Amino acid sequence: MRHRQEIADEAKALKKPLRLLNYDLQITHAQSHVKLNMTDYLDQTLDHLPDCEPESTFTNCRFFGIAFGELDAITFEHCQFLHCNFASSLCSETQFDQCDFYDRDLEQGTSFRFAQLKDCGFKQCDLTLADFSRTHLYLSEFPNCQLTGASFAAATSCQTIGSSVEVSAASFANSNLAYTDFSGARLPEVDFSGCRMSHVQLEGADLSSANLTDCDMHQIQADRLLLKHADLRGASISGLDVRQIDVEGVRIDSTQASLLLEALGMQID
Repeated sequence: MRHRQEIADEAKALKKPLRLLNYDLQITHAQSHVKLNMTDYLDQTLDHLPDCEPESTFTNCRFFGIAFGELDAITFEHCQFLHCNFASSLCSETQFDQCDFYDRDLEQGTSFRFAQLKDCGFKQCDLTLADFSRTHLYLSEFPNCQLTGASFAAATSCQTIGSSVEVSAASFANSNLAYTDFSGARLPEVDFSGCRMSHVQLEGADLSSANLTDCDMHQIQADRLLLKHADLRGASISGLDVRQIDVEGVRIDSTQASLLLEALGMQID
C-alpha cells in the first residue's frame, strides 16, 4: 500500500486547508434557537459537545479532542473535527455536510472503528485516512467524499431484519476511494457508481450485486473478491485477474468482455 506521505500529498493537492477565522456555534431546535457567538474561534477550542436535542444543527464549528458517544439526528454543517474520536459511537440519522475530519499538520485521519452508523450521511466530507474498520454502515451514504487511504476493513452494510432476513444498503457514489482498504468487508448491493477506486484493497470482500458502473478500478488487489451479479458496465477494469474472483452473473459491456477474455489467455478474432 502506498506510503502515508504520498496520500497526504494527494489530499493537500485535492483540497486546501480550511481557513477558519470567525465562527458561530448554532444549536437549533424545532421549538427553540440558541446561538453562541465565538470570535476568532481558531484561538479557542470546543472540547465537549453541548447538551442538545435531536434535530439540533451545528454550523461552522471547530471541535477539538472530543470522544463522541451517541448522536441522534444531529446535523453538522461546514464543521472541522481535530483529534476527535468516533470509535464505538452510536450514530443514528446524523448528517455531516462538507465537514473536515483530516488533520493535515499531523497527516492523521479520524477513527470510527466499531461505530454503529445507521442512516447517517457524509456529504462532500474530507475523510482522508479515516478508520471505519469493523464499522456498521447500514443505510449510510458517503456521496462526493474524499476517502483516500481510508480503511473499511471488515466493515458491513448488512442489517438483519427479524430472525433471518438480511438486507444491505449504503452508498459511496462519486467519491475518491483511491488506496482505500475494503479487505474482508461485507458490502453487497452498495452503490459505488462513479468512484475512483484505483489501488483499492478488496481481498476477501463481498461486493455481490454492487453498483460499480463507471468506476476507475485499475490496479486493485482483489484476491477472493465476490462480485456475483455486480454491475461493472463502464468501469475501468484493465488488468483485473478474474481467475481469483467470483464473477458469476456480473454485468459488463462488450469492451470489458474482450479485456476479461484476454486476461484469461483467450484470443478474440
